Amino acid sequence: MKHIGLIAEYNPFHNGHQYQINKIKSLFPEKKLVIVMSGDYVQRGEPAIFNKYLRAHCALAAGADIILELPSRYAASSAEHFAFAGVLSLAATGIIDTLCFGAESTDLSMFQNLASLFNDEPEDYRTQLKTHLKSGISYPKARGLSAAACLKNDSVETFLKQPNNILGIEYIRAIHACGLNLTPVIIERIGNGHHDLSTQADFCSASALRQEIQTFDSSKQSQPDLHRWIPPYADEILSSSPYAKPLFLSDFYPFLQYALWQESSYDKYDEVSSEISNRLSALTAYPADMHAMTEYLSGRNLTKTRIQRALLNILLKRSKRDMSKQREVAYLRLLGFRSTASPLLKSIQDNGEIPIINKVANARKILSVSANRQFEHDIQCSFLYRQAFYNKYGILMPTEYEHSVIII
Repeated sequence: MKHIGLIAEYNPFHNGHQYQINKIKSLFPEKKLVIVMSGDYVQRGEPAIFNKYLRAHCALAAGADIILELPSRYAASSAEHFAFAGVLSLAATGIIDTLCFGAESTDLSMFQNLASLFNDEPEDYRTQLKTHLKSGISYPKARGLSAAACLKNDSVETFLKQPNNILGIEYIRAIHACGLNLTPVIIERIGNGHHDLSTQADFCSASALRQEIQTFDSSKQSQPDLHRWIPPYADEILSSSPYAKPLFLSDFYPFLQYALWQESSYDKYDEVSSEISNRLSALTAYPADMHAMTEYLSGRNLTKTRIQRALLNILLKRSKRDMSKQREVAYLRLLGFRSTASPLLKSIQDNGEIPIINKVANARKILSVSANRQFEHDIQCSFLYRQAFYNKYGILMPTEYEHSVIII
């Protein structure tokens, strides 16, 4: 029997995530749930608000069976890279036949049609896209208008404004492009929308939770009481850990300033356009804080998330060349598992297509030279996260060599 795969960030883990796991368990009661999760950095081009071990622990307590870490080069990348790497990671375990994902829409045919359109890029679509971009509108808007015209469906543009729909399309694109034998299953998102910052509902968005936490953080108050929006066990995990304190991109700004100072040109880094590179090169002194920097770089065709990812790629030294290998996942890191999933974990380790690292010190022995070089870069990125945490709170988290796999 094969099992269920899910790709997640849990930034932070909340009631909506618990609902999703419960729904998957009810649909597939005999199967195990394997999750590939972002580590210390996430797709918005930011550090994860809480470290990966806390987030993995919450997911395991919620009912997940195995948590694997998505390599950092993909976790903090565009939707396309993030989705391709996540899907390939699950497929490489050799034990997954179903990919579940949350989305605003449950219209699978719409996902399939858009995935085919974006993979094939017929001439009509490319022509319309080029025309719209020349008119000066943003790429997401141009893509939506072009896709709606090609599919002769006015609802496409609205469909493409929903971030979870966009990720869902990218998951299916990856399945199609790589010829994978994975069945997509949509779990409809409930509660507030992805970008809704209201905290009035019990099922508020992760964006709203992050804003709530950051508001308290900025005012130097104690952290907000999150129990209304996160499950009781997650509240207990966070409340009992000295490391459950938030980090934000602004906490990394001094490191970024130094990284920028070391370069004269930046367009070799992933998602750094010539426009961003030229603006950075023109600076004789860097803005005083991260907000001022992103405002300086903002433009009609540049989203805040794109700018943040570009800056994070400069900080973490991720080049365009590194990201050109989006369909090559060389390893996965085991963060935690339920003891009842031990036989399944052994099956992955024995029969999977790529190595699973369960002890950092052993990575060199089981990885190729190039894969080990990538993994060592992951370790360096985690060290930076640990250093930023120490700078802010004066608390030293365990190193990657000292952390143990979480077992429930």
